[in-house]
Amino acid sequence: MIKGVIFDLDDTLTIHDDLYECSYLKVIEKFLPNYKNDSKNILNIFINTIHKIGTEKLFSTYKETKFGGRDILWGDCGGKGEVSEYLNERYLKFRIEIWKEVFNNFGIEKSKEEILKINNFYTYSMWEGIKLFDDVIPTLQNLKNMKLGILTNGMILHQRRKMAKSGILNFFSKNNRKILTSSESILGKPNNKPFEVILNKLNLSNSEVLMVGDSLESDILGANKMGITSILLNRRNINYTNNSIKPNYEINNLEFVFDISSDKYL
Repeated sequence: MIKGVIFDLDDTLTIHDDLYECSYLKVIEKFLPNYKNDSKNILNIFINTIHKIGTEKLFSTYKETKFGGRDILWGDCGGKGEVSEYLNERYLKFRIEIWKEVFNNFGIEKSKEEILKINNFYTYSMWEGIKLFDDVIPTLQNLKNMKLGILTNGMILHQRRKMAKSGILNFFSKNNRKILTSSESILGKPNNKPFEVILNKLNLSNSEVLMVGDSLESDILGANKMGITSILLNRRNINYTNNSIKPNYEINNLEFVFDISSDKYL
């Protein structure tokens, strides 16, 4: 019998990945106007530099938390715990180094003051873009009698702020509602550990929950390894026929989760 539902956060409940490219383009338009007509190539430089410096170099010790440079660049990096304490002392230095390297790729040198101005503009753009998909609130309301959890790869304060900004934190702040980030468990999805921790927090077995997420490689693979019923939320109707990772269910609207939890899904 299904007694609970665990959700991924980014691009399952909140709009997430599309924000990065949109905000990078805004930075290009404002601070690199001479390059805006070559935005595709410039975007690749942004993405590759942020990954190389932010993730591979500066955050190499904690790569298994499954987030990195692009998140550190705008995230709320404080809080308790090993990862949060590591970032809390370094994130501003990291951001300056990442942005300096981005602009160095164009032969442009920026002062610390200019970099901070750029980062503030970028951060504002990102936070303004945090929104829910239209099917989220109706689904959470329909599941009000279930135990609910959020299992998300990200930083503890940052992910909770996303939930507050988008208006769903209250749904996960009641009894029998739990939130777990990969920064708290040190390891991110699809590792077993975060799934084990959230199940323990919810006091449920793997046969009593559903795992809902948009990523085959983290949400679905992780759930499958744990024997948890997995639901792929495929909003864009991408053809995953040739992928070896198979969910138990595939849906394109979150509201189908209620039907699955009630054994009404056909």
